[in-house]
Amino acid sequence: MVRIEQESLRESAAAECTRAKARLERARLRWHHFERKDKPAFVRWRAREFGALLSKTREVETQIRAAQTLVHEVEMEMRRGFQDAHSAYQRVMFRRENPSAATDEEEADGRQDEGGIAGKLSDFEKESLFQDWVKRSLGTNPDKMDDEAYSTTFEAFKSHMFRGAPEEPRVRNVRRPGAQARSEMEEVQEEADEEEAKDARVKTLYRVLVRRLHPDLRADASTEVSGLWHEVQEAYAAGDVAHLEILLALIDIESNGTSAQTSVSQMRATLAELERAARALEKSLLEAEGEDAWDFAQSGPNEDLRLRLERQLKSDFAQRSLRLDVFTKTIAAWAHGPIANRKVMTAHAR
Repeated sequence: MVRIEQESLRESAAAECTRAKARLERARLRWHHFERKDKPAFVRWRAREFGALLSKTREVETQIRAAQTLVHEVEMEMRRGFQDAHSAYQRVMFRRENPSAATDEEEADGRQDEGGIAGKLSDFEKESLFQDWVKRSLGTNPDKMDDEAYSTTFEAFKSHMFRGAPEEPRVRNVRRPGAQARSEMEEVQEEADEEEAKDARVKTLYRVLVRRLHPDLRADASTEVSGLWHEVQEAYAAGDVAHLEILLALIDIESNGTSAQTSVSQMRATLAELERAARALEKSLLEAEGEDAWDFAQSGPNEDLRLRLERQLKSDFAQRSLRLDVFTKTIAAWAHGPIANRKVMTAHAR
């Protein structure tokens, strides 16, 4: 056996952690500046410059969400009842206007659907329903449709009308009851032993950390020490052993010393955590550099930014308005029946 000098290894690991912590702190300062100064300044300026346009965009977005909800309800009604869009729309609107009647109707439909009616239909029955739907909704004879249009429309009809509910996963029990009971008891005992060992480790770490950080025992109480103290309390309350060990290693590093309480493996774990956090934060900073708000508090607005943002906001508003118009026309067609619905389908085909 070869004896390894732990003290030198701890000092080396502590030095690496110190460098990693400095790297993380630099990234944190840049990120805090971006979040607390650049972004608020950019948001205030954008609200002053384009407040009216932003308000109109929000109003359109609210209307889109309401229309989407209605369209979804109508489509679900069409699939559930094999109805044309006009009839489904009328039933949805009736339920919205009469909530108590809607509850009774849903209970009746639930009893009717328990057997999975849609899943038992044959291909011939599905095609018959499709042909009836074409006659009622599109106002045309299916025989007059060309083969490609018929096939495409029929497949779309099936995918919307006969979408089955997902199967529940089966639970297989391959062990005998006696063996299963013994195994479960063993697992419970193992978990209890692990929990007891974990509780003992948590208490040990907490006692050490209290001696290091308690405000009454430290003359150099600072904001950072106070933050660590509260972090220790939260980790102890959660029973988080790993977090307590990392905090102990960080405190050792802060005091530029090492102790027998902190192992090299714990310091290596702390180093890995510091480096992971630094990499994640640096990646976020790299992405933030491409945002309009980056360095806004210092550089301020310019004409190029104003023009570019104005074009972007107007484009977004126009796209949302077009989307709302599509929903509005679809709902209006459903409300007015098959004739209006056929006109909308024809306009989409063109």
